[in-house]
Amino acid sequence: MNYIDLHTHTHYSDGTDEVTEYLQKAEEKHLSIISITDHNTCKAYDELKTLDVKKYYSGKIIPGIELNTKILGIPIEVLGYKIDTDKMNRLVSKYYITSKERDLLEVKRLYEKCIKEGIALPNNFVENYQPGKMYASKYLHETLIKNIENKEIIDDDAWENSNIFYRKYMSNPKTKFYADMNDILPDFKTVSNLVKECGGLLFIPHIFEYRDNSMRILENILQNYEIDGIECYYTTFTEEQHQYLLNLCQEKGLFISGGSDYHGKMKADVDIGIGKGNLKIPEKIIESWKDK
Repeated sequence: MNYIDLHTHTHYSDGTDEVTEYLQKAEEKHLSIISITDHNTCKAYDELKTLDVKKYYSGKIIPGIELNTKILGIPIEVLGYKIDTDKMNRLVSKYYITSKERDLLEVKRLYEKCIKEGIALPNNFVENYQPGKMYASKYLHETLIKNIENKEIIDDDAWENSNIFYRKYMSNPKTKFYADMNDILPDFKTVSNLVKECGGLLFIPHIFEYRDNSMRILENILQNYEIDGIECYYTTFTEEQHQYLLNLCQEKGLFISGGSDYHGKMKADVDIGIGKGNLKIPEKIIESWKDK
């Protein structure tokens, strides 16, 4: 059976792998189809045009992107597949600042929010941050856990894991660690239209990563917007969540996708193709749309 990975990142957004390094890893895992879905950019595809790709990777590459957006005042992401990457690169600059600019702005706002909420941070918290070297969420998390007193306001799972901290606290408008970034994010309709304008298919990724807000977000999207599919295979999903999404896609006539959300060293516990070691995404799940 052939296996695939349609949710991965390179150094062109918040991953760490060079494109050739990334391709070699995909080849080592014998992945038949991959997609580079960097955040808000398709620059990796510009580089692919200059490479002898078959020298590094023998499979098929589906053009993709992951776009940051918002719904119900909550920051989320969407995936666009089979897009015109040249056109997407021209259009995204109208809607997004660079990732380094965004990270620095987020750190500044996080500092202001924490001080307002009475949460102590070092005076040089903003000055010491290095955009591009670390997520704003990871930087805040590492700072907070240095003070054991903060354990009173952060639960055990989030205390141990910066990604859980981001999803559970920083992405939740009801918590003390939410810094509103909605003014720099295009809304869901705008992003949906952007994918369609570039000839792509719109998918919702890792929906259960939004934790307490997951079902609210999913129901709102299904009720108010047109999407093409849902990422049903994801390394943190339980079997129950996985089956729920498969059944939902069958019921709604939606396409299925799956991915590891590989970021290289930025998420060292997530490997391309296999995620945290538990992923096997069969190529057959995309037979209905891979050539659409």
